[in-house]
Amino acid sequence: MCDRFGNCSKDGTYQLVLENRSTGMEVVEYHCKAHLVLRVWEVERDDVHDVLDARSLCSSQPSESTSPPASPPAVDTHSDSAELNE
Repeated sequence: MCDRFGNCSKDGTYQLVLENRSTGMEVVEYHCKAHLVLRVWEVERDDVHDVLDARSLCSSQPSESTSPPASPPAVDTHSDSAELNE
């Protein structure tokens, strides 16, 4: 599924997350690979949005591997409360 109309490469589906610089609101768009590259180029040239994230959701080619989403940073659950009670 691509948000662009016309001649579409249908080369996988990519999610693009944009942030409005003045309001801070996020916008999510879905594009094929070719239109994703075009849209990122457009956003880099405008003064309204910043690119927050772009990732592959699925691929039209089964041999193409996609990287999993980044895992959250590890949280240190060790508590120093024993030192506070001394």
